[in-house]
Amino acid sequence: MKVIGMLGSPVKRGTNHLLEKTLSSLTKKGIETELLHLKDFDIKFCRGCNKCLREAKCVIDDDIEKLGAKLIEADGIVMASPSYFGSPTARIKNFMDRSRYLKMQNHKLKNKVMGVVSSSGLNQGGGQSTIEDINRFGLTHGMLIIGPAGTPQTEPNMVVGTSETDDGFRRVKDDEKAVKIAENLGDRMAVIIKKLNK
Repeated sequence: MKVIGMLGSPVKRGTNHLLEKTLSSLTKKGIETELLHLKDFDIKFCRGCNKCLREAKCVIDDDIEKLGAKLIEADGIVMASPSYFGSPTARIKNFMDRSRYLKMQNHKLKNKVMGVVSSSGLNQGGGQSTIEDINRFGLTHGMLIIGPAGTPQTEPNMVVGTSETDDGFRRVKDDEKAVKIAENLGDRMAVIIKKLNK
């Protein structure tokens, strides 16, 4: 059993920290993990040629199929992006656009467990809408979208770390509540993946 973590941020800071916490929880539950930084892959923009629609393959010569192969082999995927103007980064959105060929191959990502983590500078800085955008991508591929499902009275249903506090600002990695929820997401993903693999 394996889960791929995919970071869409250009830097390894707050969002990366939350993603690592989710993957660490999965590892502790016996699930193999691998963290991929999209900035390390050459993924060009979609040309709109529709070859993937007609031939179920992408004709652009870059790393998209190498990345896609890793996702096909995985049982689950954790996607991570900071909020850029209330949306995922252009880097991760570009990957989502280019993944169309996987859908055209009879939904190659169907039934994979998917979770999402995000971060934003402000408490209402777009982390939730970023996650919602990525969740729609997962639904389009037929993936099984899950959240952390922690304490219902006190914990949110999405992993969003923030820098804003009542007294000023902090690093996202110091958002203790978000870190705990990121860990909860990993725990829950492990439970679901193990059930699906029985």
